[in-house]
Amino acid sequence: MSKPDQYPNNPKHLWDIFYDFTQTPRPSKFEGKISEYILNLAQTKNLKTNIDGAGNIIIYVPGKNGRENDEPLIIQNHIDMVTDALPGYKINFKEDPLDIYVENGWLCANSTTLGADNGIGCAAALATIFDESLSHPPLELLFTTDEETGLNGALGLEVEHLKSKKMLNLDTEEWGSLYIGCAGGIDYDFNRDLDLTESKKDLVVRLSVSDFIGGHSGLDIHEQRGNSNKVLITLIQRLSREIGVELESFRCGKAHNIIPRDGFSVLRIDKSDYTKAQDLINEYKEELLGFLPKNDQKFKFTLEKLDFYEASVLEKREFQNILTFLTLFPHGAHSFDLNDREITSTSNNMAVVIIMNAKLYVLSSLRFFDRNEIKSIEQKLISLSEASHVIWSKNSEYPSWKPVRENPVLDTVASVYTETFNEKPQIKAIHAGLECGILRDKIGPIDVCSFGPTITGAHSPDERVEIESVELFWKLFKNTLARI
Repeated sequence: MSKPDQYPNNPKHLWDIFYDFTQTPRPSKFEGKISEYILNLAQTKNLKTNIDGAGNIIIYVPGKNGRENDEPLIIQNHIDMVTDALPGYKINFKEDPLDIYVENGWLCANSTTLGADNGIGCAAALATIFDESLSHPPLELLFTTDEETGLNGALGLEVEHLKSKKMLNLDTEEWGSLYIGCAGGIDYDFNRDLDLTESKKDLVVRLSVSDFIGGHSGLDIHEQRGNSNKVLITLIQRLSREIGVELESFRCGKAHNIIPRDGFSVLRIDKSDYTKAQDLINEYKEELLGFLPKNDQKFKFTLEKLDFYEASVLEKREFQNILTFLTLFPHGAHSFDLNDREITSTSNNMAVVIIMNAKLYVLSSLRFFDRNEIKSIEQKLISLSEASHVIWSKNSEYPSWKPVRENPVLDTVASVYTETFNEKPQIKAIHAGLECGILRDKIGPIDVCSFGPTITGAHSPDERVEIESVELFWKLFKNTLARI
């Protein structure tokens, strides 16, 4: 695809490279094509590179304009992206480029995630290779893999290839803020083999919910947006009590770090109860409209009759057991920072629920700043599982990055920000998983600061990046490199 009309060109190197990122497939765990692209860029300047066993790439960029012998600096980003699309939009994220466009000062993608998270940061780092006007110390450009599914590239990083004790991370999404802390995370899986029986109902229906805005399971979890898993389970619970239903299958959610936006369940009901079911659905929708956020009220329920076919359903007691398990399953923000109520301390995202082929699978993602504080939610999940005879397992744990304000790198970035823009930045921590915590654990007590342009709708097809903020971000990055 060619660049869209009004595609930005300032700073040129950054935007040219990011365009190539949008045209190069890079889903998590399938980063081969973008890795090849990055290595080819380094080769054009005959730069030394290193690839470790986890697929992480390091490009060594010599210092420029008098900084050749200074202490090196790590610039860190991840190369994979969340791949999500609107229902019905046809795209193969392993093969196809993104269809991007400019609208009202924002760069967007048609019906898919954009990958500005963390493609803009990657492009900024790579632009340092080609911009000869920059003044900077020797750089270790670190590009990690498989961040979006559990920060696995950072967990597998072979740190002996890095020499610096200072780092800039370019993976935050709120221009004007400098981040000095992030949440840790744990994923839990829940599984159970299910007992089935023959259906006693005479109508097959597909109950769907769609068009919630979803979003990032860390950044947006406190906004109380609709979670299609919780909403659909609540509705099925109500239908079960009022008219009696049988459950054949259920599917909602795509990934641990996405608040699920849509999903469906195939149910069996009596033909005589179809109108009553529709009334109950409409009644529940009106209730939701009374308290969901204003920007999340375009959702819709669909109840459609399917051709009758022979299929098994959950046995009655099994159905009630699983329905209770899913109804009581926690979701959302659970606590907030005592010193800053805008920061979520602990949360849980009920990310994926699948009931198919006589099996239950649930994926849940917990986030925390203090590892001890999240233990109470873990115990609730475990107790609930044991009471419902569901098998649980823990995986993909990564540490938090506890805020450290006595930080020379932060002092430098904050000072440069104030001098450049004549205002002070906001110093924050973020309820999302950055790789800084893992890297500090692996490398040692390095000084770190994270910043980036304004990106909204991350991890959803609403993702977009504000073009003006990218220019400002580059200016801060460039000026910081000259000073640090």
